[in-house]
Amino acid sequence: MANYTPKLTNVRGTDGTSTAGRYAVSDGVCTFTAMIVANKATEAASAEGFGLTLPVRAASGVRYAFQLNFDGRDADNGIWSGEASIFAGSDGTKIDRLRTPGTTNAGSLQNIGGFYGDSEGAAAAEIVTVTGSYPVA
Repeated sequence: MANYTPKLTNVRGTDGTSTAGRYAVSDGVCTFTAMIVANKATEAASAEGFGLTLPVRAASGVRYAFQLNFDGRDADNGIWSGEASIFAGSDGTKIDRLRTPGTTNAGSLQNIGGFYGDSEGAAAAEIVTVTGSYPVA
């Protein structure tokens, strides 16, 4: 597997995260894992929340969904499973939305729009891990 450095997209101001990723391409399919560690408070630039760059461009025209795990660490001491999505209209260079279950309706997903990082007395950062496979362009 090769290394890649994923980047958050749709960030307001300074990106207080560090990232690491690994991927492999075989028979036209990219399999990847990306990890985001929120060291400092970081906010999304809009209500659409954060996106994430991919190691290789995805084939366009189809919606792709990937597994997302959000570890709240000191902020909430919980782990949530959600999804990371590429929409059909995307150019295939990035994941369009990072989402976790909503607090008011367990069946709904809400966009991840901010990380606490080290704010509000947190001693450990949030960690987001995204894994999955998709056909390459």
